[in-house]
Amino acid sequence: MKRAVACVSSDSSSYTRVLPDALCAALPKPSSQETCMIKRCHKQRKAQWFVSTWQTCSVSCGKGLQLRVVKCAEKDVAGKYRELSPKKCQNVPKPSMELQRTCVLPDCPVLSPHSRPDWYSSPWSQCTVSCGGGVQVRSVQCLVHGRPSSGCVLQMKPVMSQACNTAFCTQPEKKDVICKDHFNWCYLVPQHGVCNHKFYGKQCCKSCSHTNP
Repeated sequence: MKRAVACVSSDSSSYTRVLPDALCAALPKPSSQETCMIKRCHKQRKAQWFVSTWQTCSVSCGKGLQLRVVKCAEKDVAGKYRELSPKKCQNVPKPSMELQRTCVLPDCPVLSPHSRPDWYSSPWSQCTVSCGGGVQVRSVQCLVHGRPSSGCVLQMKPVMSQACNTAFCTQPEKKDVICKDHFNWCYLVPQHGVCNHKFYGKQCCKSCSHTNP
């Protein structure tokens, strides 16, 4: 605290006159200031929420988005922010503000359909079977101006194989086989016990059938 200290007259009259300080030089001069204590000042928090600048637009043309983030940080002696763990700012009110906004850049140039890469498919191959379920295949390429490219959207790639002729195959009707002897010596086949032979049993079917129980 501060106060004014002056040299004044001290006679019995009620009127006080301010005198030059030199007239009071022989007397001890009271202090013009002294320390005082009201209450302890709050320590300034170093950790604080820091809002970043807006990021660049998410697109290079047309309409996109810009983002910014809120981080816990502290400012060093050089005035730069150093990121801290969010726990360091848990007692500091977090600012409530918009963290994304729309950004509009000049319109994108319109490309002709032939200047963009696209998927091109060959005709389907012949089915591997005529019935009962087969497979057809074809080649699929990403091309631009007739040359291979890697700019096609993978999720839009056409399938390269498919099922075909999935209907069940019809079974040919079995015709009754006429059982007869094709040689005049067939009567000898059962006598020699060779009806189980593939050739003799088929060519001498009638003679062998008489021997079956």
